[in-house]
Amino acid sequence: MVEDDEAEAENLRACISRYSVERDVELRVTWLRTAVGITRDESRYDLIFMDIGLPGINGMEAAALLRTYDKRTPLIFVTNLAQYAVRGYEVDALDFVLKPVTYYNFRMRMDKALRVMRRSTGANVTITTRDGMRVVPVADVVAVEVRNHDLSYILSRQEEPLGVRGTLGSAEKALPAGQFVRVSNSCLVNMAYVRSVHGSEVATTTGQTFALSRSRRREAVDRIAQFMGGSI
Repeated sequence: MVEDDEAEAENLRACISRYSVERDVELRVTWLRTAVGITRDESRYDLIFMDIGLPGINGMEAAALLRTYDKRTPLIFVTNLAQYAVRGYEVDALDFVLKPVTYYNFRMRMDKALRVMRRSTGANVTITTRDGMRVVPVADVVAVEVRNHDLSYILSRQEEPLGVRGTLGSAEKALPAGQFVRVSNSCLVNMAYVRSVHGSEVATTTGQTFALSRSRRREAVDRIAQFMGGSI
């Protein structure tokens, strides 16, 4: 957690401790008083709570720097500056909570964060390419598209899509059903990467957009909203 006010930091820590007991999940906390530490720290965190009104580099600026090398770590703004928190989409913030933090509001955000973390880590998928077999973390798969009768795996850590032979149906069976959604007859999207749904497009945190077909829209939007804890 990045917070310069000691009282606010202790309040947030108390919420984390209570949540840890109630949900029976072990949580270890690192407290930074300025955002400079988060931009210089080589460690990777599972979740970041970030104040916006920080001395020196503010939380929004720090989040923008963080996203230059870390696209996936869930980020929740904790702030009394609601007018700035709505800009969180620019840095793919998972959510924001207003100060003073109450346990009820914290718990809702924490539940949402854990769902995202648990669904985007751990599993691998084996892809048969023209050159052999490749094991790819499911968390790296942004989407799978049909292109020229072949499949293209769009990966977060690779600029060029991974082209393979196969059908979208077979790819869908190999990927976790609770994490991927069909947005059209020719595209599967990893819901952990969805930033927004607008009109006939699904935008991802990696900058790509995918066409959302009319026939798939209602089911896809419902599934994405459920995955994200009720809001997209």
